[in-house]
Amino acid sequence: MGALALNVEVSLTQITCGGCGGVYAIAERYRANCLEHARSWTCPYCKIGWGYPGKTEAEKERDRHQRTLAQLNEEKERAAALERKLKRVARGVCPDCNRAFANLARHMACKHGKKEA
Repeated sequence: MGALALNVEVSLTQITCGGCGGVYAIAERYRANCLEHARSWTCPYCKIGWGYPGKTEAEKERDRHQRTLAQLNEEKERAAALERKLKRVARGVCPDCNRAFANLARHMACKHGKKEA
């Protein structure tokens, strides 16, 4: 019978423990998986847990999208409020004192410090 050979390549990442200072290596594929899924591993010397206990990258991206959506909604609400105010001014209602005036531009200049509608 002939000899069978199997070649396996594994990429290792060097880790220095922050607790005991020990240096060890873990497979890069395992480290990347821990990062992606917010998992951790333990130091083989002192058994302290290390890794990525926070949110996964997908969760962080989702949170960024939610914040962006909330900001856009706030801007939309402010724009709608400004549009309502402009429509009231166009109908002759003072935006400061809510009274109706035939000549709103003159009223704004006299009573409210030269604001232009």
